[in-house]
Amino acid sequence: MNERIRIDSRQELIALISRLLEENDAAEWENETAHRFLEALAAWLNDADGFYRNIKEARDPNEASWQLFADALQAATVYE
Repeated sequence: MNERIRIDSRQELIALISRLLEENDAAEWENETAHRFLEALAAWLNDADGFYRNIKEARDPNEASWQLFADALQAATVYE
């Protein structure tokens, strides 16, 4: 999954998680173990303000949203 998926609801987030699970080939992910995935997830959340600034999206990463969670999950598959 290379493209950023837009999420507006809990159901869409569940579908995204299912899609990530169906990829079934974690070897294609940069962070294929749970430890590396969670480490990348935390690092991306720490740097999320830079991500939103770079894509010129006015989103406050201190404000929880379905999209923030989705962006973090998607990023954690490849973030170093």
